[in-house]
Amino acid sequence: MNPIKIKKALSIALLLFSVSSSAQTVGAKDVHDIVQKLTDQLVEVYPFPEISAKYQQAILRNEKAGRYVALSEDSLAKKLTEDLRTVHKDVHLRVMKNEETYKRLSAPSGRRSDDSTELKRMKTQNYGFKSVQIDGAKSTAYIDIPGPFWGTQESFEMAAAAMNMAAHSKYVILDIRHNPGGTGHMGRFIASYFYSPGNEKFYLNGFYKNRKMDEQEWTYSYVPGRRNPDAKVYILVGTGTASASEGLAYAMQKLGRATIVGDTTAGAGIAGSFVPLKRNLIAFVPVKMVVAPHSDEGWEGTGVIPDVLSGDEDALEVARKLIEKDRKDQ
Repeated sequence: MNPIKIKKALSIALLLFSVSSSAQTVGAKDVHDIVQKLTDQLVEVYPFPEISAKYQQAILRNEKAGRYVALSEDSLAKKLTEDLRTVHKDVHLRVMKNEETYKRLSAPSGRRSDDSTELKRMKTQNYGFKSVQIDGAKSTAYIDIPGPFWGTQESFEMAAAAMNMAAHSKYVILDIRHNPGGTGHMGRFIASYFYSPGNEKFYLNGFYKNRKMDEQEWTYSYVPGRRNPDAKVYILVGTGTASASEGLAYAMQKLGRATIVGDTTAGAGIAGSFVPLKRNLIAFVPVKMVVAPHSDEGWEGTGVIPDVLSGDEDALEVARKLIEKDRKDQ
């Protein structure tokens, strides 16, 4: 090949590589806009003003020091998340790149369409419910709920079907060891099956930066199908249990309605929502601290500590042994 043509081809290739690289790098103005929106949002809604002020100071200081210069979208998201968690380790608070979610969140409300990817994921994961196993001889139901907790009609129908299958069992095991969370409504819905109508319970309390917005969360007065208020409930938890699924375990433990078995949970106790930033970056910003009724104590940072730690033993086997012991003691 002619040397001149080779040189020209290499020049074009280098030019294309340079254009591609620069397209992936977040420019200074976009970085500033991302940082500004992120820190403004934290100051506006994060439940603890003294912590949000520290978040803001640290991120702005790091921007000024050039910490976010010449980074790709993914790298910038990772760096911002690391810097936020260095200030205060809130495992909910994070920045990430997600083009589809960013477009959906950024679209005018009237033009937003259903997230087909999320819908496909829900169907593939059976709306968060994997299986129900009934052992009639031992009157035990095992419900595997890897989640997440979705808030769609189909999700609640799936939950109702699972709970009704377990309605005649004396012992019910809920396995949420790998459930990353989702909507807290689902946890309350499941918990409601273990109380009689008219015996609703103050389940959890949520407070915001603006304490006038505080929310009391109660179990529901109505759930479809048959309840099981006399069942002995065992909830399996682990490090993969986070957010709203932790809320179910925490509330049922505080209410004295379930025995929690397994390992200490993730410790993500501040509920929130996604916020679009710029350049396909989104942030999950916590807005509501969730605590036990009549207290300021929650599981944020500490996790839900089981009543029975499983250690090296499988939590399901530990729960089965507890049930077997209870059966023998009858």
